[in-house]
Amino acid sequence: MRTHYQYIIIGAGCAGLQLADALLKETSLTVGSLLILEANPQHEPKTWCFWQQSDHPYQHLVKKTWKKISFGAPAIAVKGELTNLCYQYISSSDFFSHQLKLLEQDSRVDIIYEKANTITFINDIPQVCIDAGIISAEYIFYSYPIGNPMQTPTLWQHFLGWEIETTEPVFADDTATMMDFSLTDNRDAVFFHYLLPFSSTTALVECTFFSAELVDRSVYEALLTQYIQEYIRVPFTIRTKEEGKIPMALTANNIHSGTSKIIPIGTAAGCIKASTGYSFTRCMKHTQQVIRWLKSGIPMRIPLSPRRFLFYDRLFLSLIQQYPSRMPGIFSALFKNNPVNTILQFLDEDTSLWQEALIFLRLPKKYFLKVLLNVKR
Repeated sequence: MRTHYQYIIIGAGCAGLQLADALLKETSLTVGSLLILEANPQHEPKTWCFWQQSDHPYQHLVKKTWKKISFGAPAIAVKGELTNLCYQYISSSDFFSHQLKLLEQDSRVDIIYEKANTITFINDIPQVCIDAGIISAEYIFYSYPIGNPMQTPTLWQHFLGWEIETTEPVFADDTATMMDFSLTDNRDAVFFHYLLPFSSTTALVECTFFSAELVDRSVYEALLTQYIQEYIRVPFTIRTKEEGKIPMALTANNIHSGTSKIIPIGTAAGCIKASTGYSFTRCMKHTQQVIRWLKSGIPMRIPLSPRRFLFYDRLFLSLIQQYPSRMPGIFSALFKNNPVNTILQFLDEDTSLWQEALIFLRLPKKYFLKVLLNVKR
């Protein structure tokens, strides 16, 4: 085992593999050696969706694109066409398989499946300790907290999804349903269904919760079954399943200042947007910032999101905690009163203050005002 590398990336997840790919492809950087440390050799398959205005480095892995987005709630159905954006799907399994194959063929890269125990500086040289010994590097990138366990978030986004095949063509495969609140009950939690049709007879149907407490698998299964029976209404078979949980929490403002040799990426850098759970394009943007910094010393944004969007996220999370039963109405107002393109740009933190003011003016005021005084800027 080598004891020194030019770069070490801790975590072979979405952010770590994107950064490894960018480092090796950047011709202005001379990459002599790269180590990837990953604690778990088995990745749980996940669906990664995001919206983009143009092509990106992983365009060849996109399995499905939608140009229409829909939203549903009791007595409300909204559908909008994306004019300069498209909603895309990548299978995490395809991504990992493709990226790891390229890395394994590159003589500059080593991959070790071991847990990183600690990261330290010795004589201004960053070092990572694993069970097999100590390895140093010029730069170390880490995608999750090392040495200290993550704080339990106040809220989770947790879900179970079934990819189903129906006996009849029932799906409009040009339209992705981002949220459907058509099923309602008296739970002290926000939940909705998410529908991604891959063809007229196949789709991913997912039950998603925003809540402090996780639920038993049987709860997801009952809600999925009920949703399919009431709104899809044809016999089906389950092809695959996916489940997971995503922390809905704001990352502490410890984002790289442009001088450190130990740099957070991915979850550690706030690349999971607290209010939505979307992260794929945020990882791409942060990777580009890292590459620009390594090339020219241009500092990266601290934190990754502008301050006003961090405030919006705090406001949104407070609303979920305090008024979960009101969230379907708030989301309904958001989708009913704003163009889909504007909503996605807002969620992507790519809107102007004027656009944001109009969005908030079109939302119910009562509950926002109630939590506003308690949300720290």
